[in-house]
This record gives sequence, structure tokens and C-alpha cells, in this order.
Amino acid sequence: MTYQELRAKYPRFIFRNFVWQRIGSDLKVTYNFETPPDHYFKHQMVFKDFPSGAEPLHYQDLLFHIGLSLMPSYWKATCSPIIEIQAGALASPQIPFWEKLFIKGMGEYFYQNQIDFAQPKFLNIISAPPSPELGEGIKGEIPKKTPNLHNKVLIPLGGGKDSIVTLELLKKHYDTAVFMLNPTPSMLKIPVLAGVDKVFIVQSIIDPYLLELNRQGYLNGHVPFSAFLSFVSLFIAAATDCSHIALSNERSSEEGNTEYLGYTINHQYSKTLEFETDLNRYIAQSLNLSITYLSFLRPLYELQITKLFSLYPLYFPVFTSCNRNFMIDPARHPGKGLWCRKCPKCVSLSLLLTPFIGKKKVMEIMGGYPLDLPINQVTINKLTGKLPVKPFECVLTRAEAQAALEIIQFGQSDQLDQLLSSYFHNPNLPFEFEDILKANYAGT
Repeated sequence: MTYQELRAKYPRFIFRNFVWQRIGSDLKVTYNFETPPDHYFKHQMVFKDFPSGAEPLHYQDLLFHIGLSLMPSYWKATCSPIIEIQAGALASPQIPFWEKLFIKGMGEYFYQNQIDFAQPKFLNIISAPPSPELGEGIKGEIPKKTPNLHNKVLIPLGGGKDSIVTLELLKKHYDTAVFMLNPTPSMLKIPVLAGVDKVFIVQSIIDPYLLELNRQGYLNGHVPFSAFLSFVSLFIAAATDCSHIALSNERSSEEGNTEYLGYTINHQYSKTLEFETDLNRYIAQSLNLSITYLSFLRPLYELQITKLFSLYPLYFPVFTSCNRNFMIDPARHPGKGLWCRKCPKCVSLSLLLTPFIGKKKVMEIMGGYPLDLPINQVTINKLTGKLPVKPFECVLTRAEAQAALEIIQFGQSDQLDQLLSSYFHNPNLPFEFEDILKANYAGT
């Protein structure tokens, strides 16, 4: 079916309810969505070793918001024109935040499925009053949190170089905890190597029925995953009295991939300064939380972050940026090792690392050298701007790719020198965090 036919057949997508229960030391939350009359979805989340002193009832609004951030993952199958929220109540001023997240965060999905999202009345989000028959809903308001006197920092750890740099630079100055979603065995080694023992692990389990719909030809595509991570982080931070959430989103995420219907399409929208600023405003005004959501590495390009990361060879055997490690289907994993060497992330990472640690060391880390593989030439051309559409992945900017390739091929690059000396001010970054970042980068 075309997207127009799907929208006509399935005009409503409903966030029906969510329920939670403690199972031993874990907290299990089930989110129920539906696209009537045919499709029903259950998304399960398990918060491992959830703090015994944290009462989930006090944080139901944040659990509700995790469900809101999950909606794009299931809505995308039919692109329904109406989203009806029955699991809890949203005030009118809150709805524009979610409408914007759908429109800008789903840009890649719209582009790849050639969906006219700019048409009038494309999306209407309705918040219906919760009914006792529908499930948990919202039973209480979260108490307003005050900044923790010990300045506890929660660091979402994804297994790549960026979050490792954030962890290394901040652990010396703050009481730090790590949050990991669906961690792989290699990811679990990182906090051990860092000497951090406060680790919160969350399992997020997508409904297999959604994958079946994908196989049947329903719509599929990228969702603003970092927005989902943000709301999971908020829940953990609030429940564990963390005053800051330190993301590792970088300046390079600001660059879009292509243009469509007059809009910039950015695979990394939910990593941008725009989203970070919107979310901070939403946290303060709509959630009544005094938690600061910041991207510690926002002032730096990927190349600058890689320069910092090159100082920590301890992590070379365990980190990975290859997304195939995190694919749901195990058959699509890299197999032996942590790198497939053929995806845009692997090509991007080899461009980033080579200027600082050399080709030989990159080959040791990745089990080969992606830049030497003929199959990757098209990807290199897309990354450097020789082809118009930048790969839809979290990769370096076109200017960074050009500069890295210059120094790899010719041994020098004025453009690289300019990029390495630049600095982008993040208005959401508290001055004490900025001082730490500046001092450490100046020492490289």
C-alpha cells in the first residue's frame, strides 16, 4: 500500500496505556500502542536493579514521557494523520514540542518514503483524558527536584568514542554514573576500564509484530532515537538524584544530509543544539525538573573529539561505532570483531582516526582498512560531498571528511588545522563543564 492508502485505512494511532511492576530488583514497564482496527503493539522496558528507594509512582509522568518518545517507532508503520494519547494528559503548550519532534525527527523517514509531510493538517496530536479502564495513566505528579549538592552526573554510554571521552573527562571532577541501553558485551567493559561502578542498565524490547509488518511492506524508516534516550535518561536521573545529564552529541551533528520539500533533512536532528534547547525548556516548564540536559562535547567537531580519544588507547580494543553491532537481527552483525568495515560509520571512523593514530593502528583496531576497499568509494564520495546526499548515519561533516582525506593523501591540510582550532559555544553548557572541556582540549 502507498502511504496515502495507509493513512486512509488507519487514520488513528493510539498510545493506549502503560503499566509497571517490580520483578525482584528490576522495574518492568510495558507500553501499549495500537493502530485500529488491526494492529496492537507492546513495547517492554526493563530497568535492571532499579533503586529500591525510588518509588515509580512518583515518577509516572516521566514513564509516560518515555512512552511518548516511543510513539514514532510504531506510528511510522502507517503514518496515521491523528495521534491520540490516552495513557496520560498533555497540556496544550506541550503538544507543539511533540509535533516538532515528529516533523523534524522523522525527516529521513519522510524523505526515503517520499511522504509529503508539508501538506496542511498532515499530523494532529490529540491528548484525551485518561480513563481508569485504559490502564495506568497518570496517578500523580512528579515532585519538583532541586539540584543535588554533590553535582551527580549521569552519562549515557553508547559504546563509541564520544561517550568514552565524556566519561574520562568528567569522572575526575564529578560523582558520575553511567546509563547503557541494551549493552553489548564490549560496551559492558567500558565502565570497568573507566573505574566507574555506578552503572544503570536498561533493556528496551521492540514488539516483534512491528518487524513482521515491515516484512509485509508497511512503512519503515529512521526515528529520532536520541530523543527516546533523552527521556529514559531523565527518568533515571530523577530517580537517582542526578543533577546533570551529560550527552556526547557533537558540533558535527548540526549538518544536514539533504533537502526535501524545502526542509533540511538531518539524520541527527535529535542530537542537534535545536533539540537540546527545546528539551531543556520542556524539562523546566512542563516537567518541573531542575535537571540540566547538556551535550558536553557540543563545542567540538568529530575530528577534535577523536583527537582527545586518541589519548586513551586503553579503549581501542572495546569501543565500536559500527551500527551493525546493534541491529536487531543477529545475522546482520559484523561477525568476527566489532567492525564490518563496509558501512558509512566504519568509513567515517577510519577517516577520523587515521590523522591521529595512523593507518597501521586503525587496521589493528578494525581488522582492516575501510578506505582501501573499492566498495567504499561511493561512501567516501558521499562523505566528502562529491555526491549530493550525505549518508544517513551519525558521521563527520563534509568539511571534516575533506580535511581528513587531504592529510591522509598528502600529509598536510590547512582545512584540518582550521577545524582543529575552532570552537562552538553551547549556551546550554554550564561554565564549569566548559572549563573542563577547554582545559583538556588545550592540552592535546
